Amino acid sequence: EVEPVALQPSSLTESAESAEPEQEPDLWDRIRNGLRMEARNDPRIEAEILAYTRNPDYMSRVADRAEPYLHYIVEELERRDMPLEFALLPVVESAFRPFAYSSGRAAGIWQFIPSTGRHYGLKQTWWYDGRRDVVASTQAALDYLQRLYGYFSDWELVLAAYNAGEGTVMRAIRANQGRGLPTDYWSLKLPRETQSYVPRLLAVRALVANPDRYNLTLRSIPDQPYLTVVEVGSQIDLALAAELAELSVDDLYRLNPGFNRWATDPDGPHLLVVPIETAERFEQA
Repeated sequence: EVEPVALQPSSLTESAESAEPEQEPDLWDRIRNGLRMEARNDPRIEAEILAYTRNPDYMSRVADRAEPYLHYIVEELERRDMPLEFALLPVVESAFRPFAYSSGRAAGIWQFIPSTGRHYGLKQTWWYDGRRDVVASTQAALDYLQRLYGYFSDWELVLAAYNAGEGTVMRAIRANQGRGLPTDYWSLKLPRETQSYVPRLLAVRALVANPDRYNLTLRSIPDQPYLTVVEVGSQIDLALAAELAELSVDDLYRLNPGFNRWATDPDGPHLLVVPIETAERFEQA
């Protein structure tokens, strides 16, 4: 055994002064460690990177909106052994705005259209829209992405199909096969939006992977759980729920954007998302 060395007071002082403060684990680092898609040099990606870097505050605003949800999404992707690039997909789809609604009737951070949402179990009623429910829609989106991977076995083609539909991508692949051409994403003739869609995600990937290279500052997000789901048992007035959870009504809606009205759906789901730090007292109340 090695004998412990007694330090003189001066040594202790010097060690304390020279020691760097311990940094909290950062969620962006965790995402970087889970990036698995190929980093490419392509003019389409460079054009998207340029568009993002022209507005350097944009990613900071996105990070502010993403913070309550991002850790949950990362954990679900890891649980399914999926690339963590997909934690960045809501940046492209909705800029992490849970109330985003497109001209094509797509809603939520994952931008489900009504029919696809219903197909993946997202309830849509007068009271509640599961496409905007961050927890439910994340599960549905990852189910959909995994199903697409079962078809294509290529994550770039999965992204293209998530945007344009698997039928569109399948037809483009068959057309190239008939001409003896390559069938990777970059070789396919796809709709204009889809031609920009995959490069846009890979541009966000590049910014997150190496922000210093692009003079970008990503505000740190703690690598720790933020939210949890509480079973409330029956319909509840959301203003009352906010009071019991000691949250503002705006904060409660931010975590539960699926609810359309002043109360939860009487037929369920009887679930509310709250910050972990308030969950125990909310359940007791």
